Amino acid sequence: MLNLAHNREEMNSKETWPESGDFLFVTAGKQCATIESLLIRNGLRVTRVENGEEALLVLKDEPWKVLVADALLPDMDGIELTRAALENQPSLLVILGVADPPEDFGKKAAMAGASGIVHKPYEPDQLFPLLWFLMQ
Repeated sequence: MLNLAHNREEMNSKETWPESGDFLFVTAGKQCATIESLLIRNGLRVTRVENGEEALLVLKDEPWKVLVADALLPDMDGIELTRAALENQPSLLVILGVADPPEDFGKKAAMAGASGIVHKPYEPDQLFPLLWFLMQ
């Protein structure tokens, strides 16, 4: 089992975050405000959109490092968004947030190409170690 918490001090050091990282959050509402602020404070670019269609339009315009999306969006589910996003940007890291995942959700997400799953509501102590690990 991967222990993501053992390097918290190293993870919190600005020098360990990538020199450039562009994060696209796809979530209805402002659930990610704290996470956005912390990433921006570390010199990373963060953009938030509210649905899958907007995300796919943004992804067509320029390369992104990480996509963090709700598993259930107003216009599509996270699995569908993952497939479409990776079709456009195969090296994109996709993390899906889900409140109460069905039993086979992890398998479906992995088969679609998602890099990870986090529980909602999004919490920095849960999301940051996964982001840090994936971006190394």
